Amino acid sequence: MFSFKRSKRNPAVLSPCSGGVGAIRLEGDPGHPYVAAFVVTDSLAMTPESLGRMAREADIQGAPLTALLAQESYQTVLIEAPNVPDDELASALRWKVKDLINFHIDDAVLDHLPVPGQAGHPASLYVVAAQAPAVRALAQPFQQADLPLAAIDIRETAMRNLAVRLAPADYAAAMLHFDGENGLLTFTFGEDLVLSRRIEGRGSSGDFLFDRVAMEAQRSVDYFERQFSWLPLAKFYLAPMPESALLVRKLGEYLPIGAEVVELERLFDLSGQERLQDERVQNRVFPLLGAALR
Repeated sequence: MFSFKRSKRNPAVLSPCSGGVGAIRLEGDPGHPYVAAFVVTDSLAMTPESLGRMAREADIQGAPLTALLAQESYQTVLIEAPNVPDDELASALRWKVKDLINFHIDDAVLDHLPVPGQAGHPASLYVVAAQAPAVRALAQPFQQADLPLAAIDIRETAMRNLAVRLAPADYAAAMLHFDGENGLLTFTFGEDLVLSRRIEGRGSSGDFLFDRVAMEAQRSVDYFERQFSWLPLAKFYLAPMPESALLVRKLGEYLPIGAEVVELERLFDLSGQERLQDERVQNRVFPLLGAALR
């Protein structure tokens, strides 16, 4: 269930999102899917009753469901891949990350993704360590509501699913989702998640806030280009948000590459969902739309 590798079919999404819970069902052309159902609440309650009600409203009761784990419930670590046989990899990963996470390794659920390598250099792995109690707490109301939770995903891989549809072939892409207080910045190459950074903005406001975000983005881009110099970075994508024009302008002052706001209409047919025309709503459910592309 706790897995970040892509699926051959699009599951429906029923998941916590910014300030509430959202449900999304896609249909039609996989290259430009139609958002057939979209429901979002302003309540953070995840009870069997509320999930069942949302599943009925979105007509996803029998669909394989994906939910996103809260960011505070997991950590990501980039490590050199252990040189061990496949049957020893799980134990080797636990040993390598046990001192790199801020909770006990016995309470961790681990999964990993390969990172694109360079000939002659050690291979790397992108390891996700989730707090097992948080995973169980997320899954429990689905089980109680008899809803088929097929996968628990994270925001980083959800954003990868969006970036892979935007980036030019053979180029890496950066993508930032910023909600006005905190941000998540990912670097991807094709279907590979290469690097991620969390950007703290809480406590700042106005131009100072956007300068701070842009400066952190610049530092992250510089780090990526040093560490992964063989992966040319094509574009910096920004998730829709109410003040996206201002942040794009700030990013343009700091970044050596172009920055642009993601136009969700390029990725999805939103014609039947008036609420999804609102950039505030788009920002709230941006990771959920990515999760729907598993």
